[in-house]
Amino acid sequence: MTITSRIDGITKIDAAHSGVFISAPRSVKVELTANCNYRCGFCVKSLRADTGDMDRAMYSRLLREMRDAGVEELGVFYIGESFTCRWLPEAIAEAKEVGFPYVFLTTNGAVATPERVRACMEAGLDSLKFSINFTDAEQLADVAQVSGRMWRRAIDNLKAARNVRNVGGYSCGIYASSIAFDGEQGEKMRAVVEEIRPFVDEHYWLPLYGMSGASKAAGWKPQPGNPGRLDAMRDPLPCWAVATEGHITHDGLLAACCFGDGLDGGLVMADLKEVGFMEGWNSEKFQALRRAHFAKDVRGTACEACMAGA
Repeated sequence: MTITSRIDGITKIDAAHSGVFISAPRSVKVELTANCNYRCGFCVKSLRADTGDMDRAMYSRLLREMRDAGVEELGVFYIGESFTCRWLPEAIAEAKEVGFPYVFLTTNGAVATPERVRACMEAGLDSLKFSINFTDAEQLADVAQVSGRMWRRAIDNLKAARNVRNVGGYSCGIYASSIAFDGEQGEKMRAVVEEIRPFVDEHYWLPLYGMSGASKAAGWKPQPGNPGRLDAMRDPLPCWAVATEGHITHDGLLAACCFGDGLDGGLVMADLKEVGFMEGWNSEKFQALRRAHFAKDVRGTACEACMAGA
């Protein structure tokens, strides 16, 4: 199965996930760490000052609760950069031991060194995706507020990952995604993609979601809601994120979508330090939000700003 077919499967709301009190999500992303080596203006991380890793005992508990509930795909990442987490390989290995058929990871690539990638593949990682969202060192330095040297480092790490897989005989898929730009920036991004394409199994494009607050003048193309990948975008309402994929922050908060615990906590559906996963997944707050989504009227909810222009 290709990564795009998996994405399209997750973003499709089937009958089991079409109500307010629903089955376990097919996929859950868990934030192993709130730390990130980038400070991208379009990422919700720019709105959060917290740092630190998830409590490992809580991670172990949640793994078992989610797998027992029927979750099939586990993302060992969320908002922070997981390659800054020292126990990332152990987290992958434990997820495979618990029985998750598919464990996946997305990275900005700058600290995904061959040694770290090898440890993750050895632990059983099924999918490694590089987010290649910058056209050059200058844009990276401007948007991510880091040294421009990290741009080439990320590209080189992506290329090296393929060699790690081939030499080690691992079965991990290697993928890349990029944000679509307008005009000259778009042309530059396409050139970068052509450079990396021979080193990945598949590349796909993503729109920039409206909640990022990024400016169209900077070459971005913000889209209302979270409609999936660019070549297979879905209607923004109901948003698939509230029905088919879970999102857990490093401090155990179950969030409604990939924008985490932003909007003054308006997207926090439950505190999983206090309740079990499925209790949080079908909390009264989550049910109320889903009811608004399936009615296609999110006015007055935390999702209203995201859907602006839909």
